[in-house]
Order: sequence, then C-alpha cells, then structure tokens
Amino acid sequence: MAQDSLQCLAQLASMHGPIFPDENAQVTYLAHLVEGLLNMINGIEIEDSEAVGISSIISNLISTFPRSVLTALPNELFASFINCLTLLTCSFGRSAALEEVLDKDDMVYMEAYDKLLESWLTLVQEDEHFPRGCFVQPAVQVFNSYIQCHLAAPDGTRNLTANGVASHEEEEINELQEDDRELFSDQLASIGMLGRIAADHCIPLLTGLLEDRVTRLHGQLQRHQQHLMATADPGTVDRKVLDDLYEDIHWLILVSGYLLADDPQGETPLIPSEVMEYSIKHSTEVDINTTLQLLGSPGEKATSIPGCNRTDSVIRLLSAVLRTSEVESRATRASLTGLLSPQMGKDIVWFLRRWAKTYLLVDEKLYGQISMPLSTAFGADTEGAQWIVGYLLEKVINNLSVWSSEPELANDTVELLVTLVEKRERANIVVQCENWWNLAKQFASRSPPLHMLSSSVQRTLMKALVLGGFAHMDSDTKQQYWAEVLHPLQQRFLNLINQENFAQICQEEAVKQEIVATLEALCGIAEATQIDNVASLFSFLMDFLSSCIGLMEVYRNSPETVNLIIEVFVEVAHKQICYLGETKSMKLYEVCLTLLQVYSKNNLGRKRLDVAGEEDQYQDLLLIMELLTNLLSKEFIDFSDTDEVFRGQEQSSGAGRAVSAADVVLYGVNIVLPLMSQDLLKFPSLCNQYYKLITFICEIFPEKIPQLPEELFKSLMCSLELGMTSMSSEISQLCLEALSPLAEQCAKTQEKDTPLFIATRHFLKLVFDMLVLQKHNTEMTVAAGEALYTLVCLHQAEYSELVETLLSNQRDAVIYQRLADAFNNLTASSTPPTMDRKQKVAFLKSLEEFVANVGGLLCVK
Repeated sequence: MAQDSLQCLAQLASMHGPIFPDENAQVTYLAHLVEGLLNMINGIEIEDSEAVGISSIISNLISTFPRSVLTALPNELFASFINCLTLLTCSFGRSAALEEVLDKDDMVYMEAYDKLLESWLTLVQEDEHFPRGCFVQPAVQVFNSYIQCHLAAPDGTRNLTANGVASHEEEEINELQEDDRELFSDQLASIGMLGRIAADHCIPLLTGLLEDRVTRLHGQLQRHQQHLMATADPGTVDRKVLDDLYEDIHWLILVSGYLLADDPQGETPLIPSEVMEYSIKHSTEVDINTTLQLLGSPGEKATSIPGCNRTDSVIRLLSAVLRTSEVESRATRASLTGLLSPQMGKDIVWFLRRWAKTYLLVDEKLYGQISMPLSTAFGADTEGAQWIVGYLLEKVINNLSVWSSEPELANDTVELLVTLVEKRERANIVVQCENWWNLAKQFASRSPPLHMLSSSVQRTLMKALVLGGFAHMDSDTKQQYWAEVLHPLQQRFLNLINQENFAQICQEEAVKQEIVATLEALCGIAEATQIDNVASLFSFLMDFLSSCIGLMEVYRNSPETVNLIIEVFVEVAHKQICYLGETKSMKLYEVCLTLLQVYSKNNLGRKRLDVAGEEDQYQDLLLIMELLTNLLSKEFIDFSDTDEVFRGQEQSSGAGRAVSAADVVLYGVNIVLPLMSQDLLKFPSLCNQYYKLITFICEIFPEKIPQLPEELFKSLMCSLELGMTSMSSEISQLCLEALSPLAEQCAKTQEKDTPLFIATRHFLKLVFDMLVLQKHNTEMTVAAGEALYTLVCLHQAEYSELVETLLSNQRDAVIYQRLADAFNNLTASSTPPTMDRKQKVAFLKSLEEFVANVGGLLCVK
C-alpha cells in the first residue's frame, strides 16, 4: 500500500494545466498538499523503501509549480517546508554514504538523495523569486553534512558503519567504479551551487580543511622519508593514515572545483556571480600584496605568511590546491612517488584545468563588476597570470615525466596543457616559456620519457603543441617552431616509407611503432583545427593522406593499423570539412573515395571471426560509417566562405567531373550495407552509427535512393523497417525521420510503381499501426506524425482503406463512434492533404488531440 500511495502522491504533486482555474486555486491546492506532506513525514520514521517515493513527491512539487505559487504559500508553511527539505536531504545523504560503505546493490537512499539535491538546484538557481537569503542557512547545513560524510573520522564519518566501526574494504570497491567526478557529477554540481549560496561559510571552511590536510600530508611524507632512509624497506610503511588523507583531499578538491567554476563545456565559462560578489564584498579587508605573496609561495604553509588572514579567500582556496600540487611535486623529486596517490594527482590537474578555463586571464569586459584581487592576480598583462602559467606548465612537464605509466593521470595532464594553449591570449604567454620549447623539442625527437606515454596522450600532446604554434610570434620564431615540431615528423615519415626495402621491414615492431606514432600525431594535428589555422593544417595533412592510403595496402593484414589510418581521415573530415570551400572539399572527397576503394578491394572475401564475437572486430566498419557521416555533416554545418580562409593559396579548378559528397557516401554505403547483418546491429555503437548514417543519406540525398542497385535498395528498406519495429526508441525515431524525405521525393517525381513508391506504401501501414495500434513514447508522436502526414499525402486512397478496415473490425459501437469522430477530426480539412507546411502543422496539432482521445484504445498489449 505504501508504494502505491507514494506513487499516487507523486502524481498529485505534479498536477498542472487547466484543472486549476487560476493561480489562487494552485496556491490553495499546494498549501493543502504541503501541509499533508509535512504531517506525514514528521509523523513517521521513514523506511528504506519509502525514501525514493518521498523524494519524488518533493521533486515533482518543486519542478512543477511555478515559483510565484511557491512564494505565495504562507510564510510559516514555506519555512517549515524548506526546513523539512533540509533535514531530509542531510538524513538521506548520511544513509546514502552508509549504503556505499556496505556496498549495497540497491542504493535507494542514493537515488533519493540525488533527487533532493536536484530539487535544491532548481530552487537556488531561481533564488531571485524567493526572500533574500532564505536558502543560506539550509545551504550551510546540507553542505556541512556532505563534507562530513566524505571526510575520515574524527572530523567526518566516511567509512563508518552504523555502529561507528570503520570499514576497510573500500579499496577493492573503488577499483570497480568509474571516477568519482563522473559518477557523482550531478551531486557535486548541486553541492557546489549550495556552497556558492553560502560562500561566506563554505569557501573558508574548504580552505581550512584542505590546508590542514596538506600540512598533515607533508608531515606524513617527511616521516615516511626518514623511516625509509632508516630501514630501506618500503614494505614496512603503514599507509592507513596516508590513504585517509588522500581520500579527504580527493573530496575537498572535487567540491572546491565545483564550487569555484562551472563545467566548461562549449561556451566561455564565467566566474560564478556568487563567487565574484563574495570576493568583491570582502575586497576592502584584503591586502593585495599579501594575497599575491600567498599565491606565489606554494612551497610555504599559508599560516606562515604574515597577514595571511588579510588575503582574498577565493585566491587562498586556489593556493591551498597549489600547495597540494607543490607537496606532490616535491615528493616526486625526493623519490617518494611510490607513496603518492595517482588519484590525488588526477584531482589536482582536473581542478587546475577547470580553474584555468574560468579565472586565468579573466576578461573584465564580460563582467558588470569585477573583484580587484581576482583581476590583479589573474587579469591580462599581470605578473600573477604570467607566474601561474609558468607554474602550470612546469606541473605538466613534471607529471608527464613522473606519471607516464598512469594513463588517466597523463591524459588529464595533457588536457590541462591544451587548456593553456587553446585560447590565443593564454598561448601567447605559454610560448614565451623556455620549458615549452624544450617540451616541443623533446616530443618531436621522440625522447624518453615522452615516447613512453600512451598513444591517446601522445595524440593530445601533439594537439597542444600545434595549438601553441599559432600563438603570437614573429615570423622567424614561428618558422623555427614549426621546423622543430612538424618538420621532424614529416621527415622521419618520408625517410621511412621511401626506403627501398620498406616492403621487407614494414612489419618489424620498431617500424610499426614509428608508423603508429606518426598516425596518432596526424590525428592530434587534425584535432587542433580552428578556423584561423585550418588553411595551413589542411595543406600539411593533405600531403600525408595519399601516403596513408598506400599504407592501407602494406598493413592490410594488421587491423589495428588499418583502423588508425581510417581514423586519420575521420578526424580530418570531422574537424576540417565545415571550414573547407568547394575546391578543398573536393580534394578531400577524392582522397576519401580512394581510401574507400582500397578498403573495399582489401576486404573482398575477408572472413570475419565469430559474428557474435567482440565489437572490436568491427571497429573498421564503425570508422567507415563515422567518416561517411562526417562528410555528410558538411550539408548541415558549413562555415566556409568559398575558400575564403584559403585566400592567397592557388585555387585549382580540377579538370573532368568533380567528385561530390554524394559519390563518396554512396560508394561507402555500397561497402557498408551488405556487411550490416542483424547480428551486427546488436552492438549498440555500430547500430547507432549505422542508423544515423542512413537517416542522414535519406535526408540529404533522397534523390539518390531510387538509383541504388536493387539488392542494396531492398537492404536499406529492410533496415528502416527493422529499425522502426525492433530497435530502441532513438533508432525508431531516426528511421521515422528518414521516411518523410523519401515520400517527398516520390511526390516530386510523381512516378507510380517505382520500388520506392511501393516501399512507402508499405511504410504507411507500419506508421499507421505504430500510432494507432501500438504503445509508443510520446516523443515519437511528432516524428511518426510527420512521417504519417507525408505518406498520407502520397497514398490517400490507401490511408482511407486502412481507416475503413480498422473501423469495420470494431464490434463495440461506442469505440467505433469515438474512432470515427477522431479520424474525421484528424483529416477535417475539406481539401486533400498536400505537401504544404501550413497543412502539415495543422495535421500534427490534430494528431496530438487524436492520440490524447483514442491513444491506448486499441493498443495491443
């Protein structure tokens, strides 16, 4: 009963729409609901099985009712509701932490906690609607509770079971999980946001805790160093205290990163307004010189710097992380790397990357008001910014030499390097550092330890080095830079493949490694493409692509190398096609067509291993489909201005017939379609890429579909039917989107009895049945509706027949009448449906009402 009741209450909490005559009715209803909810929660001890239900009620209530309705609640009731939400959140958070320690399969409290944190996020992101400061105290409580659950005793309760006994099994549990920053990203985003709301409390709290842990870590490492010097036996080191410190630091850095900056995806990340306001509010109490001294002394304890309490708190929190970084770097120099935590290393560079994207060279023009300490420490043309760029670069170089055997840490480190050079203003400072040039030379000469880095890390490192090359330098310096970064790559590659005995030595391990390293570097170069460097990078890469096709022949029996060669083409198409004008695009189409021809020739009669085997066997197919999809994307995303970015480079008008994207893609489809069996479609990545590709083709080149060879055409139509009827809703939606352009193509040619015309007639029945007779997601209604409309325009008589047949099978007079009325309203227009946008929009609106009225009436269970 409890489950059903909670589900019912959750639905009542999301009531909205015309059922409420006005806002007053909504307020009355909500007040009654909240009162009942508070009485219920306060009157019971919540069972495990009830946690998710109760959090769903609160979540629905906060996301459904407008802010104006929430704020119209009586003050006392609203305050009681927020207080109850606070206590529940803290309680569920503690229980969720306990679930983790006990490694429970069913994490009910974790799910409930996530829902409540999302509700907080919804509330505080719109806090301008609520009384000023009403969320500060609750934010402090929820934030404190989160920190407490993630710190070791005595300050926290991490790893303590219900009876206060510490659990020691954490190590093996964590081995199986993905990284905490991905696993708990939503939780951390909510906690970071609450930390900003209560910045006065939370920023100094995090700083104090992190400074304390780092001081203790430094002391522990020194003691261990003395112990090792005395015994020379690392096996006698007790790591328990160290591991607890590392875990504390891990969570403190993660929370600090989420509090100080947002996830820097896409748009220019800005310093959160709450953090900026907090820094401005306290700037009169701040001594700028002491703040800069603190920032520039990561080797010193903060408290050892005179006047440290008169420093900017935001900068002091960053300094605490830099201090952690410095303790780590010094430990590596003292040969204590074995005692360090690679996880802490990852956290540090993750934080520094997130911080740098937002704060480094802060652009004052983007803010209404700016904090003087932040702009003095990190603004353009400041010593602070130059110092920190140099420090971060040193950190990157140190990490790449010490942690080359830790691929994830090395990867996070090179991502920090990319952040330092992806923006021109930052890159201008980086290239003035001598360390940068040393790194470039070391990488170009494949010197240790850089050549020991994993291939994906080497690829990203190449991307960073190329981006750095487009910083501001005089022409001689720039020429020298490219001569040191790209020239050795080209020379080594050409010297190798032009050797007379290359055919004999090509399978030797050292030669293959050199080829693979070059291919990885080419992918990295392509990934560095931006609109202002595409001209020079495209020319450089095109010189390589023809040679790569030759390598396809040489390494045809080495699938990993073949896949990497195709990947170079995939990356070039992905990153550059949108900037290329007609001439350059044609060059790329030509070279891709040649690649496909060689691939096809080499794969004729090739026997795959067990069809139900690993997905990796089909990586080449996946890459070919990705390449074709990337070439098609030109039709959607085109930033080129008829080769405007290539001004000054000779434009050649190729003689003979031009190769178009359609030629390449349809040639590729000839290769892919026969290979895509139903067994292969069981692999999700292959399936998604395949359907994305065929939908693109139908949308962009519908006129080419009827020209396909008969077997291929049949195969394509079968794929569409299979996708609509037997695949996930996402795939089904893609297939439905492919039908409209095909039907429009038939209407345009007005040819009856063609295979495509006959196929669309069959699809009419499928879509009709899907909408009327089968259960489907509501999101699918629009895609299915659009497809149905174009198919009805094409086959009006067949549509009428389908309706008649359906009605004639109805024995129940009431259902018959409801259906008949619904179908009449659906096509109520007196004029027959045509491919007219206005009519189509009206039809889709009517279809919504149709589904609401009779949807589910005939659904086959």
